[in-house]
Amino acid sequence: MGADMQAYSVDVEALRQMVGSGDRELLEQLLTQLEGGLDRLEAGAAGWGESVPARQALTKMILEPDYLDGVPNPSDDAAIYIYVFKEMCEHYGKSLDNEYEMSSEWLGEVEEALNSVGVYCEPSEYFVAGDDLPLPGAFPYPIAGCIDLEVMAELRDELEPALSADVDSDVLETVTELSEWAHECLRERRGLVWFFY
Repeated sequence: MGADMQAYSVDVEALRQMVGSGDRELLEQLLTQLEGGLDRLEAGAAGWGESVPARQALTKMILEPDYLDGVPNPSDDAAIYIYVFKEMCEHYGKSLDNEYEMSSEWLGEVEEALNSVGVYCEPSEYFVAGDDLPLPGAFPYPIAGCIDLEVMAELRDELEPALSADVDSDVLETVTELSEWAHECLRERRGLVWFFY
């Protein structure tokens, strides 16, 4: 899996509570606040073959507690819900720098390089999709997941020995960037939501 990553520092629990909340006032706010992003998604939908318009996906996500029951999982149709959730992360969170073009494939190479010099660090374990977000699975991409605030300190601590490892500069810069993500989330008291494309 060699997809590129995008990550956000955001209040993960607040986002979880919005999805399926049935809150019509929140929905109206989001339809206004996310208007530009929803327009972009709907303009691109014809090229992707999306069967559900972005605004309809957002409406289902907010108003229907069991909206996932009606979404084939995994499927190409599920992607629009993940892209809409990303727009929510853009609005409520902060996009984190990915200067070193982190990808799932590259994280594996970083781990191999660290292991070869006796530093056993597995940051990719924190970027495994599960059922920690109220989202369907898309096939094959995008994939979304999160690291809750309570786990960010574990990631920070696991990365600490790797910051002084005798490895290639690209590997070290990647570890440094991941460490900066963890420190920023901890400072802001937020979790991290990530997307692989």
